[in-house]
Amino acid sequence: MEKAGKVWNQRLNRPAATEGDLLDLVRKEVSPVDAPYILDLLSRTNEDWETRGPIFAALAQKIIDGKITARDFWPIEPVLQDAARYRTLQQLARFVYIDGVASVQFPRIPATGGDEECPFETRVSLAVDDLPDRSRW
Repeated sequence: MEKAGKVWNQRLNRPAATEGDLLDLVRKEVSPVDAPYILDLLSRTNEDWETRGPIFAALAQKIIDGKITARDFWPIEPVLQDAARYRTLQQLARFVYIDGVASVQFPRIPATGGDEECPFETRVSLAVDDLPDRSRW
């Protein structure tokens, strides 16, 4: 019990961050997902701010650059269009009970003609987009 108590009490005694820890991180790929780890290193730095400050600035810049890259890589417009299609499908869904088991059922959605050469996702998107507005159902 005494040995376990010592281990338990050391869980909050985090070792100080070293300059080597920081330089290793600068050389690696850093993304916005790594921000909590970098903040932890920042919180454990208690000396040598003159040399470590620029290193933290470089790490912060890498996080910002990663955020910009992610935003450019995944534009918001397709996400919003897919969300609108999902909302349309959700409005069409109904619960049916088959043999006492609740199931979600969608009505038949006619596929748009002339898009047989398109990828599957594009064909599904076009079919949902061709549904009439909710007010006209």
